[in-house]
Amino acid sequence: MSGPEAARAIGISPSTLHAWIAKGRLIGWKTTKRGVKVPQDQILGPGRIVKGIPELLEIIEDPELAWAFLRQKWPFADDVARPIDKLRAGALKEVLDAAPSFGNSFT
Repeated sequence: MSGPEAARAIGISPSTLHAWIAKGRLIGWKTTKRGVKVPQDQILGPGRIVKGIPELLEIIEDPELAWAFLRQKWPFADDVARPIDKLRAGALKEVLDAAPSFGNSFT
């Protein structure tokens, strides 16, 4: 979704959205056509975003690469799931433990 759409969905100003992206609180990146792209699945509703994004961005620093990891199915100990769905369910440790394997394959 676009930056303005994401800001409305969270209930924050566009400038706050850009600050959150810059600080690694939210995944987003600049695009050539739409300004900023913010993946919608990390937004839970007004004032609520998925927990664990800052920690993930410490492991996979590139936001587009971090989003690629979060949106594709990944083998976990108990199932195969999208990491973003695991984060939404509160499985932060599982996702953070898996992230280095994904990040290392691109470095």
